[in-house]
Amino acid sequence: MAERARYVIAYDVPNDRRRYRIARLLEGHGERVQYSVFECHLDAAQFRKLWQELQKLMRTSEDSLRAYRLCPVCAGWVKVVGRATRVDDVPEVFIA
Repeated sequence: MAERARYVIAYDVPNDRRRYRIARLLEGHGERVQYSVFECHLDAAQFRKLWQELQKLMRTSEDSLRAYRLCPVCAGWVKVVGRATRVDDVPEVFIA
């Protein structure tokens, strides 16, 4: 099995329709941790495919999309305050 890593993906999309489509795509691959921020546990191939799909939904002249791959040490160092739940505490769900 391919090694998986935690990716933090954030977006800023002013158009409601594109923003909704991007959020729906990300919901199938990870957990929403803020309104426009997701944490996803993916292997390299899954990330590349997701990134390509996200780019197809974007308008680069208006939208912004960022992804950060966290090393295992950094991924384990997550501090949460308030209503937020650590993604590690959420059961992993696979969508077929």
